[in-house]
Amino acid sequence: MGDNLTDYVASKLSESAYNDGKKSFKIKDVDGEKIVWNTVEIIEDKKTGLYGYVLENPQTKEIVISFRGTEPPKTTTKEVELKGLDEPTKNAIMSEAGDRATLKGDTVIYESDKKVDYSGFLKDVYEDAFGVVGGNSNYAKKEYGTTAYVATPSQDAALQTGNAKLNDNGTITFTNKNQFTEAKAAVKKYVDKYGAENITFTGHSLGGGIGQYCAVVYDSNAVTFAAADAYGLLSEEEQNRVREGDYKDKIITYAYPSDAVAMFHEETIGSLYYMEDPAGKDGLGDQLADKLGSHGIKNYTDTNLYDENGYYKSNLLFDEKLRAAISTSPLFLKNSGVSDFPIVIQTELMKSYAAQVEASEDLIAKTKKEMMQFLDDYLSAMEYAKSKFKGQVGAGRYDKLNGSDVDDIYRDLTVSGPNGIPMLFEMDYFDEVIEFLKDAQSDTGEIAHNMNKMAKDFAHIDEMLAGWLRF
Repeated sequence: MGDNLTDYVASKLSESAYNDGKKSFKIKDVDGEKIVWNTVEIIEDKKTGLYGYVLENPQTKEIVISFRGTEPPKTTTKEVELKGLDEPTKNAIMSEAGDRATLKGDTVIYESDKKVDYSGFLKDVYEDAFGVVGGNSNYAKKEYGTTAYVATPSQDAALQTGNAKLNDNGTITFTNKNQFTEAKAAVKKYVDKYGAENITFTGHSLGGGIGQYCAVVYDSNAVTFAAADAYGLLSEEEQNRVREGDYKDKIITYAYPSDAVAMFHEETIGSLYYMEDPAGKDGLGDQLADKLGSHGIKNYTDTNLYDENGYYKSNLLFDEKLRAAISTSPLFLKNSGVSDFPIVIQTELMKSYAAQVEASEDLIAKTKKEMMQFLDDYLSAMEYAKSKFKGQVGAGRYDKLNGSDVDDIYRDLTVSGPNGIPMLFEMDYFDEVIEFLKDAQSDTGEIAHNMNKMAKDFAHIDEMLAGWLRF
């Protein structure tokens, strides 16, 4: 087992956040090895219901911050032991109490007081409703909207409920206190201490949404499961960065396509991978029929889902964009030092499509649709890659380079595609594939050849660009 956080350990640490007051967690890995994670701090805010752990692996010094998701109601039962009863009395109690009484030897154990605590559950439901579903970027700010105080009923109500403060200059500032604002504040000292790049946020459901939010705010890493939508809580600048793909290498989310909570998102933060084939399982009817059965964290922790190294098994996961099975866990690729791994994954999918076309003419209609989707994703990826390279020059190791150098190397190594977007292969290859798909299903060999050529050119030139930046 390597030193990096694996899919399995991330899922177990997300599950562990549902436990209270633990000083450490001992996780038995898929290979039987016990891994200890010590609690550095428990993050708790009783008013909002926020709960999580700052954890450290004492051997690898990895730091993981795991947040709890929506908590079910807690049931507590007071038990009374009744001993020395004669047989008629014992039988009468057992008959009257029903399933509230059990017999252990000669002792009747009777549940006399059963209580259900909904407080934590209701706080999480409030967060889901007003933050995840109805919230905007103001919801995640501790303070917002300073205006003149004119004693309107709404202003006075906000002051009385603690949702606003009166300033010395006669203005009123509206305030927020929720799980997102408190999480952002609580983890800042650890970001300052360890560095954002050395922290991984994780969590399930609402906890996954909080983890994603913190990872974006602090430009950190996250591995989340069935994460609730946090996109609407981000600032306009952060939302733009999400749409431009800035977090695709940093934030990985796993979800079932039939999970209504995980699929309720305006925009994917980072990279999303389905835990099963989404075909016929991601419609509204499918999600209603699922009744959140696929949402629970235990759907992600079963050891049968993982290979011997603790990563999700080959062909278990499906790419969100191309909706096709992928051969390697994205977290494994990331831990192996593969940059832009979403592009690498989609390049490998192109190769697999070529093999499928060679094997069966029946797949050509489907392949045409996926080719058009590939082109859209490819153009977006190329725009993002050029922007990313331009952002790295002029400072640090590349302080002798500037944006014009990036333009020059792109002119040398790429061709101009639609709308002037640089391409790593000639569009003639793509057009040729589409024409073959339209006109003749018989010539599958030549179609596959061009698809393979595109994938190889893409991978080869991508390596050359990466090597040029390292030079």
